[in-house]
Amino acid sequence: MNDCYSLPGIMSIAYVPCNLLQKHSDLKFLASIPVQVFADVTPVSFKGVPTCETTSQYDNNGRNEKTTLRFNSLKPVPTLQPIAFIITDVNRRRFLLGLREAPYPVIKITHSTGTPNGDPAVYAHEITFTALKSLILLG
Repeated sequence: MNDCYSLPGIMSIAYVPCNLLQKHSDLKFLASIPVQVFADVTPVSFKGVPTCETTSQYDNNGRNEKTTLRFNSLKPVPTLQPIAFIITDVNRRRFLLGLREAPYPVIKITHSTGTPNGDPAVYAHEITFTALKSLILLG
C-alpha cells in the first residue's frame, strides 16, 4: 500500500548541518515527543515554486517514507557536510527533512544555463531522503 501527500505550498526553505540536530528525531516524533531545531539555520533563496512530496510504503515488513524536495536557486546549497532542511509551508508549519544519524539526505544539483529568451541560469536542487519517518513536523 502506498500513501502519497505533498505540502500545500512552501514559504521558506533553510538548511542546518545534520550534526547540530537532536538525536533520533524520527523516533521521538513517532513516540509523540516534540522535536525542535535549536541550531542556527541558513535560509535558501529559491526561484519559482518549490515542491515537497512524501510517499509512504511498506518495505521488508515495515513502513518507510521517501520525501523529495525540489527547488531552483541562483546558488547551490553546500554539500561538503551532511545537511538537513527546514521547510515552512503556507500554514506556518515547519518540517524537518533529514536526521542527525545516517543515512543523510541525498542532494542532487543540476546547473542549467537558461534559455535565450531571458530565463535565468539556475541550480535545480532535488533532495531525497528515505527513513522510518522522513518528513518530521516540528513542534
